[in-house]
Amino acid sequence: MTFPLNRRALLVLAPGGMMTLGAAGVQARPEAIPPKAPGYAELISDPAQPVLGNPKGDVTIVEFFDYQCPFCRKSYPEMQAFVKKDGNLRWMMKDWPMFGPVSDRATMIALGAVKLGRYAEVNAAIMALPGRHLSVEQVDAAAKSAGVEAGDALDSFQKDYNSWTELVGKNIGEAYELGLMGTPGFVVGQDLFNGATPIADLSKAVARLRRG
Repeated sequence: MTFPLNRRALLVLAPGGMMTLGAAGVQARPEAIPPKAPGYAELISDPAQPVLGNPKGDVTIVEFFDYQCPFCRKSYPEMQAFVKKDGNLRWMMKDWPMFGPVSDRATMIALGAVKLGRYAEVNAAIMALPGRHLSVEQVDAAAKSAGVEAGDALDSFQKDYNSWTELVGKNIGEAYELGLMGTPGFVVGQDLFNGATPIADLSKAVARLRRG
């Protein structure tokens, strides 16, 4: 089974021509959310979107990511530590699978694990895998190490296939409308970070939002 919204869907026609999306580089300075893009309140309000960290936290960090994105994987342990240390952050990782069938499968398994009560564990296990180019066997083994059989997760995903497809399709649309050039991309309040971002800059954005 191949998730229909794979990287082929990420070759999108922009006003300036064809835009190809891939892993983004470091950009420490935040941009403003484009006027016609979904606002922060809309980005963080989808009840179907899994949330890590403190679900009742006062600030939400939105991250657009792919399980095979090298920048996402490199920053993941730092993000975990940052969210845990703060204690009052919601971390909303929006799936944006763009690196082919294995990314699609990882997305399906992780989202399928939501109703199995193991999303956080499966998400962390897949993100902890070594190397950029993962295999199906690695992803399935990671899920199993987190207490979920890949087949069970895929079955769970299949039962909600339309809703999850709509969720990931919405994520992809949001990423495009925000002008993200690849993964990762972060949104904190009105601050948009288009690329891999130091934790210090995300921390400053969180502080700005808390100050109002």
